[in-house]
Amino acid sequence: MEPTCAARAMEWSIQLEMGLRSTKPGVPIKAILEMEPRLRQWSREPESGVAPCAMFGLVPGEDKLFANTILLRLAEAFRGGDIETRLSVVRVFLSERKHRDKKRKGLLSEARVANHLELLKRVKSVFDSGDLNSRALALVLFGCWADFVKDNAQIRYLIFSSLVSSHDCEVKASLYATGCFCEISDDFASISVEMLFNIMNSSSVSLPVKLVAARVLAKCKSSYSVAHKAYKTGIELVLNSSDEVFLVAMLFSLTKLACILMSFTSYQVCTFFSLLYDF
Repeated sequence: MEPTCAARAMEWSIQLEMGLRSTKPGVPIKAILEMEPRLRQWSREPESGVAPCAMFGLVPGEDKLFANTILLRLAEAFRGGDIETRLSVVRVFLSERKHRDKKRKGLLSEARVANHLELLKRVKSVFDSGDLNSRALALVLFGCWADFVKDNAQIRYLIFSSLVSSHDCEVKASLYATGCFCEISDDFASISVEMLFNIMNSSSVSLPVKLVAARVLAKCKSSYSVAHKAYKTGIELVLNSSDEVFLVAMLFSLTKLACILMSFTSYQVCTFFSLLYDF
């Protein structure tokens, strides 16, 4: 039987540590990127029970210990690394999130991350003291870690405050994190709908940022009430806009929301054809 990811956890942890300690050019980056397919696969595997642990000679909980060690090493590499290192770490977690099985409690679920405060402390230090690009990367990481970060008041504040940044790069990164949080947190999503409206309704916000915000609005569907609020907000924005590119993006998001709000499906069809006629 092929060893599971849990069975190889100690080996991977050691390899990552050795790679990060290396002074040879490119080796630390390579060690980080090697974790990309590993974490992706590991996150899709079920947690190891007593029988699988015994089969591979593991002590129950050993895999969780090494998983958290790996996560901490990646967070530490992000904290102390240059921009290339930070980009590599973010790439690993973006890949894990993209390929995550949402029906399963993955490697980064709240129940499986024991040292989340240590992880956050390292990434938040980069946000607090880093340059603009590093701040943006930190925000993306917060989004990737939404499952175990969503109730942290400090991180919520950082995300919301970054939505009104004067730098598009930071706003877009914050919008990514906002979308991740909105998928799993009702109260966060409810507040976000209002902030998204302000972004998309502002004449001082660039079109690229507004388009990202329009896509994020479609993620505000963690409950019927939130989806209803998001849909009503989107309709108001559509009726008050004449920008065709923005309208297309907004209609796409409204259609996604209407699929949840079945009572609005027919209204969405009417809105769609009304706008087609105007074009």
